[in-house]
This record gives sequence, structure tokens and C-alpha cells, in this order.
Amino acid sequence: MKLKNKTYRSYLRGYDLFLVFPLSTTFSNQVRETSFLHPMIPHRYYSVCLLILLLVLSTFSFSHSQSHSSTKKKRMREKVRKMFHHAYDNYMTHAFPHDELKPLTKTFTDSLSELGNLKLERLPQDYNGSALSLIESLSSLVIMGNNTEFEKGVRWLSENLTFDVDARINLFECNIRVLGGLVSAHLLASDSSKKLLQGSYNNQLLGLAEDLGKRFLPAFNTPTGLPYAWINLKYGVMENETTETSTSGCGSLILEMGALSKLTGDPRYESVALRALRKLWSMQSSLKLFGTTLDVSTGQWIEHSSGIGAGVDSFYEYLLKAHILFGKEDFWRMFHSAYVAVQKHFRHGPWYHEADMRTGRATYWQLTSLQAFWPGLQVLIGDISAANSSHREFFYVWKKFGVLPERYLLDHQMLHPTEKYYPLRPEFAESTFYLYQATKDPWYLEVGELIINSLNIYSRVEGGFASIKDVTTMQLEDHQHSFFLAETCKYLYLLFDDSFLLKSNYVFTTEGHPLPVLSTWHEELPETYIPTNWTTLKKQPTNRASAMSMQVCPAMTLNSGQHIESACHISDVRIDHRCLTDEDCGVDATTCRRRSCSMAGYCGLWLVII
Repeated sequence: MKLKNKTYRSYLRGYDLFLVFPLSTTFSNQVRETSFLHPMIPHRYYSVCLLILLLVLSTFSFSHSQSHSSTKKKRMREKVRKMFHHAYDNYMTHAFPHDELKPLTKTFTDSLSELGNLKLERLPQDYNGSALSLIESLSSLVIMGNNTEFEKGVRWLSENLTFDVDARINLFECNIRVLGGLVSAHLLASDSSKKLLQGSYNNQLLGLAEDLGKRFLPAFNTPTGLPYAWINLKYGVMENETTETSTSGCGSLILEMGALSKLTGDPRYESVALRALRKLWSMQSSLKLFGTTLDVSTGQWIEHSSGIGAGVDSFYEYLLKAHILFGKEDFWRMFHSAYVAVQKHFRHGPWYHEADMRTGRATYWQLTSLQAFWPGLQVLIGDISAANSSHREFFYVWKKFGVLPERYLLDHQMLHPTEKYYPLRPEFAESTFYLYQATKDPWYLEVGELIINSLNIYSRVEGGFASIKDVTTMQLEDHQHSFFLAETCKYLYLLFDDSFLLKSNYVFTTEGHPLPVLSTWHEELPETYIPTNWTTLKKQPTNRASAMSMQVCPAMTLNSGQHIESACHISDVRIDHRCLTDEDCGVDATTCRRRSCSMAGYCGLWLVII
């Protein structure tokens, strides 16, 4: 795997110098004059004795270095904890039970109905919030060890929260933030091994989640099974509701709604989410690509250009994470196919541009802050080299501006003229966390420290953490998004203290809510649906071979004649296998070795003679 080359090599070089330098003639002569070597030892053994001494000293130095690193990690962990509680405490003081905090004026905004609503249309008149930031904070409170505040939050929500409100909300946003937050918190609260609650817990959060899930169901009543983007929590789909939605909006529901079905035994939530996902999958182009927006009534694409950023990002994320959480092979096959297509048509060296789903032709050369999740996703499938390469480019942009701007034009090497803001997004911190988990390269801890320092310097105010309106002037905006509590602080904390993950495996949703990987959830999901009465027919489980289940790396054909796709294959960037650097080359399907770029400019498995 490729680590951060400069940092890693200089670290090794420094370590080699530490061992080599004391063996110089000058130092050796000085040692001979000291009294700690026995005078009867022949001079020819001095070097041997000295080497043993240096090995002891180097071991001590390494141990001391580890101790220093551990101390620094604890210090940074506490710094993140203080950041989180500064944001959380100000929300509870000045905004709770409304949705989000306005830190500059120390007031609130009831923003659940505004999420995804760029034109702020059809806003409710009598909506007074749903304690959104509290719901988003619950799992973060557990991870940071504040069980007392977690229990207080659970009790308040159990006694006061209701979704019987006349409010038009975005299905995707409400799903990942509210439903995901409630399901995750329920799983934590009901885990007897964690002992988070002093009093009794009677599944109150699950009851709230189920009530919300039922209110989602009318959105799926379309000719295609693709859900409306907007639904009124009290009255369902409103008259003359828009039929336009995004790929993420209808393809990123399976984790939360699938988990809800597993917990309640009601298959409807899982069924509608899976039906929508499969319909979306059937709409891919001949290049295995997807667009950004579509019509839920006709099933036709509206915007054919897409990438790995806004409007599409979590669709790819949920294909892989659904496979991990539910164990269904179909999810892996879909993700693998989609991933290869992304690497082939969107990737340009370490960057990912946008392209037309029909032709693969590049449309927009731009970096967006939401794309920063991609390296973290690549870590989950073991493509560390590609993940590190892209992460490094995001790091350079962060260093250039002090934070990560919403949109950066790659072809002009300049900021987007209007999207110059940074709303405290978590994606860069998320990928940094995953890469450190995979490599244990201390360079990623330094990146995390840079993020923390930037947030405290530019964003921290007396009333919480404010978004940055313009990264060129660091002008602030009066908004503390709930995902700062749910994700940004959480991933930074886990970077320096991953003790929460030591005893259990978790999948983090796109909003950073942890869902445990349970063997009881790994079963066949519904295959056939009868929407008229919501009954579910299950196929009899069959033993099916896959590259992942059989740990097959090369593609192969079984005796039965079934062909198994290579689990590791990644195509070269160009069809003609031409390249400028190694980054343009993929992974060989037969040997699973990474291909490299020859001096003649072609990808292949070239023999390197040193």
C-alpha cells in the first residue's frame, strides 16, 4: 500500500540516521574514553558492545516515542471532547428543543423542513422543532462516554417527541438524520453489555422510529416505486408535489429502513427501500453509470451528468455498507460493478470529475467537499493506495484555504465564485479516521490535529461553532449544523480514541450513526413484493459462490460452469491502457497485483529490477 510518501520516508530516514550516526568514528572514540566499557575488553569488540547498547537505547527511545504519541492522542481526544460539549451545551442552552443552533446570535432555527429545500418553499407555519440536534448527538454522547446526558436525552425524547406535525420534510434528510439517529440510539440503549441507562428502557426510541417509518411509506406510492423527495409528516404526499428527486434521495434508504424492519419484524420498510434501490439500479446506462436527478413518476433521468459528490454520493456508500450490514451478495455485486465504472469513467489521477452517464465524457472538472467521503469508502474495500492518493489532494486544498471549500474548480485552479463556504462538513475527517485505522500512519493524526486547530481558530465562537460563509475572508454564518455534532466531532474523536470500536463491529451510516453488524441480520432479504397488501415472499436460500464469500481473488470458472468475477479487479483509467502515472492503472484481475505505468506509457505487470 502507498502511505504518505514524504512523511513516511522521512520518518524512516530519521530512524536510520539515529542508528547510523552513533557508529561514526568520532562517537566511537569518545565511547572508548568513557568508563562504562570494561578496560579488558579488546577494542575489536567495542563495536559489538556499542551496537548492543544502541539497540537497548533505540528500544527505550521507541518506547518513549510510543508513550509520547499516546499522551498526545489523549490530549487531542480531550480537545475534541471539549469542542463537542461546547457545541452541544450551547445548543441545549440556547436552542433546545428546536432543531439547530444559531451560535452567533445564540438563538435557534427549526430547520428540519428547510433541509434540502434550497428555495425555502412551502415552509410550515406552526412547526416548533423536533430536537434534531439532540437526536443527532445521542450516539456521539455514548462514544465520548457521557452516559448521563445520553440517558437524559433518551428520557426527554421518550416523553415529548411527536411526529404528528404539519411539516413538509425531505425524505432523505429526515431518514439519515432522524430515523437513523433514533434507530442507532435504540440499539445502543438496548445493548445490555454497555449499561448506558440506570433506569428501565422499554424501547421508546424504537417506537418513535417506527412511527416515523410509517409516515414515510406513502412517499413510495408511485408508478415506479421510487419515492417522492418530499412528504408531509401529518398528511402524506401533498397535492402537486414535485416528482423530481436525486439518486441519493431514493438509493440511500436501505440501511435505516432495513434496520427498522429487522428490529420491528415489519418487512414494509425494508421492502419499499429495496424495491426503490433495485428500480434505480435498473436505470443505469450501458456504461454502468447513473445520473444525478430523475422523475419518480416516469422513471426517466432529468440530469445525466453525475460524479461521486452531491446527489449521488451516499448511493454508492450504501451499496457497500448494506452488504456489510445485511450480508446480501446482491449488494456486493452492485457495488463492485458501480465502483469499477466510477474508477474507469470519473477518475483522473487522484481527482474525480463528473461525466455524462450516457457517454462517459467529462462534464465538470471540480472538487466538492462532499467527495471527501470517497477515500473512506475505498478503505472499506482495501483500495488503500487510491484512497491515500485522493485524500492527499483534499489535504492540499484544506491547507491552501485553512478549511475545505464547498466547490473548487480543478480546470481553473480556483474557487467556485459563489460556493465558497464551509459548513463544518465531516467527510474529510471521516476519511482521515478510516485511513488511520487501516494504516496506523501517524501522519493522519497530524491531519486530524490540523482539522481540529482550524475549527477552533476559524469557527469557534462564544455561542458554539459557526459555519464559514467565505473561506477567503473567514466570514462566519450564523448556523451550527446538526451533522457537526453527529459526524464531524465524532470522527475526530474516534481518530484519537477508538475504544468504542474495540468490542463490536459497526457500520456508520452516511450521517455517522453507528449500527452494529449482527449475524442475525445476515439473511436473505425480500426478493418479491406484492405492494397491494405488503406481504413478502421469500425465495428459498441457496448456496451461492461469490468472490467475497470464497475469498477468490482471480476470476475463475467452477466445475459447474459458473463464472466468478474477480473481487479485486479494477480497470485501467483508459480503455487503450495508456497512462501518464501509476495512478492511471488498475488492479489485475488474474493476479490481483496493482498494475503500473511503463516508461512507454502503458499499464501492465512490469518487472521492476532494482
